[in-house]
Amino acid sequence: MLIPRGAVREIWEQSAAAAPPPLVPSSRDRAVWDALDPDLRSFILTAADGALGLPWPQPLLSQWAAYARTGDRAAYEASVFARDRRLRTAVLAAALEPSPARLTEAADGLALLCEQSTWCWPAHDDAFARGLRVPDVDRPFVDLGAGEEAALAAWSVLILGEALDEVAPGLLARLRRETQQRVLEPFARRRDWAWEGTEDHVHNWAPWIHGNLIPAALAFTDGAARAEVLELCVDGLDRYLAQLPADGAIDEGFAYWWQGAARAFDALALLDVLTAGQVSAAVDGGSLAGLRELARFPERMQLGDGWTVSFSDAEARLEAGTPWHALFRAARLCRLPETAAFAARHREDGVLCGARADVSAGLGRMTTELLDRSWQEAERGSAPLPSSAELPSIGFGLRREQAGTTAGLTVAVKGGHNAENHNHNDLGSFAVAVDGVPLLADLGRATYTAQTFSDTRYDLWYVTSGWHSTPLPSGREQLPGREWHAPVRVLDDGWRIDLSAAYPWPGEPESASASVSESASASESWIRTVRLVDGVVTVRDDGAAVGHPDTRIAVVCAGAPRRGADGIRIPGRDGSGDLLLTHDDAEVEIETRAVDDPYLERSWGRQVSRILFAPASGATTWEMRGALA
Repeated sequence: MLIPRGAVREIWEQSAAAAPPPLVPSSRDRAVWDALDPDLRSFILTAADGALGLPWPQPLLSQWAAYARTGDRAAYEASVFARDRRLRTAVLAAALEPSPARLTEAADGLALLCEQSTWCWPAHDDAFARGLRVPDVDRPFVDLGAGEEAALAAWSVLILGEALDEVAPGLLARLRRETQQRVLEPFARRRDWAWEGTEDHVHNWAPWIHGNLIPAALAFTDGAARAEVLELCVDGLDRYLAQLPADGAIDEGFAYWWQGAARAFDALALLDVLTAGQVSAAVDGGSLAGLRELARFPERMQLGDGWTVSFSDAEARLEAGTPWHALFRAARLCRLPETAAFAARHREDGVLCGARADVSAGLGRMTTELLDRSWQEAERGSAPLPSSAELPSIGFGLRREQAGTTAGLTVAVKGGHNAENHNHNDLGSFAVAVDGVPLLADLGRATYTAQTFSDTRYDLWYVTSGWHSTPLPSGREQLPGREWHAPVRVLDDGWRIDLSAAYPWPGEPESASASVSESASASESWIRTVRLVDGVVTVRDDGAAVGHPDTRIAVVCAGAPRRGADGIRIPGRDGSGDLLLTHDDAEVEIETRAVDDPYLERSWGRQVSRILFAPASGATTWEMRGALA
């Protein structure tokens, strides 16, 4: 485990301040707010001025109900996110220049927040299951959206405080009542929230919500109510961190590190303030020392500038709003100067990432970034780019030709099991980057809809094993479930992946509840070996079913490959070279499909393809090689 269960809770119980210090300077502290970076100051004020006088974005009932009617969640969320971006900017502008006009703008946005019937995002609300097509104001549901809005209200009050009541008397009391009734009271009263997880399975919702409720508790409660919420949040964070593996792996992928592990680090930074530095002391060789591995996860996923390894629902191309300051702060907490310099490499001077992001950088993250002079002055470092990275807890491995450079080939593999958080059926898959740009691809996610997390999730083509670079022995695809697994053994130059228990073999029931023998017979054995040697990636498959007439071996790539006398050429992109594939005897079929989803298109362009190899009949071994063209 990453940390001992109870380690965070023990620090809190022993060191929490009876009278908590402020998490952020009040806007009345002009010595702080007037001394902030002038470029950031100009950036915020200019953005706020651009919105003044325009109608506020406001979510509609029809957008909310669309989730139940058509599965669409994007229109409602877009309206909420647009309003919240404007409100965050308005609050910071009012802190920088606390004029009546700027405070009124912030108050208007906060009042609209209070008037919104539900703070829960429609994809999560249980009202639809009860036949409703309007939010149930008497039964609020605490989800990611509710946590985000509670934190937005809280940080607004912690920053602007009584100045809000001076322009809108009664607003503070209204915000307090709404946050308590919608979020804090139901959170503490109900102890059956599915996202709280169990002792051994907690996903990214828990630290995200718990971290948001800490400032909400401080802003809107006191006494026993405050103590109860904080204790529950601390225990939830403790449980999340304790069930993570010791190697710091996040099975949800790079993009979700920022909305899970990084959220936990955000919360730990707040607890560090509230415990007078005892959290950071425990990281420095104490009970929380394991957090250092968690902070290194993002750098281990790097392929090249703007590109990362993708698996599960994570994307390959970095988002513009990636909150790199969150990693910088986590690295400073963990005493990792190289990781901090790597985060600072991505700093865009004169810009706060939260102004461009939806929920990846809320008001809390924006404020800590704005106030952190060490971030603004930090020297930019290079990406670590190690020659290899191994995360055995999730069956992940990476090799690159030469440490410290993106030039040449990088290969990554994925084993593990098919019941991971945000799971794709990807056991035994591999991806190859050329000059830091992924060409043989794990496609990652598309736009979330009602189907994405439903019983028909695995009807989505990009989630199936057939659209990952995996074998299809005897024409079989993988199934979801913990029983389908693929152990990975690390070799000097690659990996040996045992796929014998990754498939329902002929004669076995094709269901996720099928029983898989721990000792597969020879006819049910499939071993994949992936190596990177002297600039060549080799993928070798061994098994009795390799030459079965229905067997196909899939290789997924960006764009449309070209067949020639010298092999199959995968065209380079984003400045990379081409990749040339050669292979043992096999029939080849190339299937290319248009991409009409913005998430997939941003990473892979307008086309993706899969190459389907049918090895020679009767073969028990087949190999493919990839090298720079």
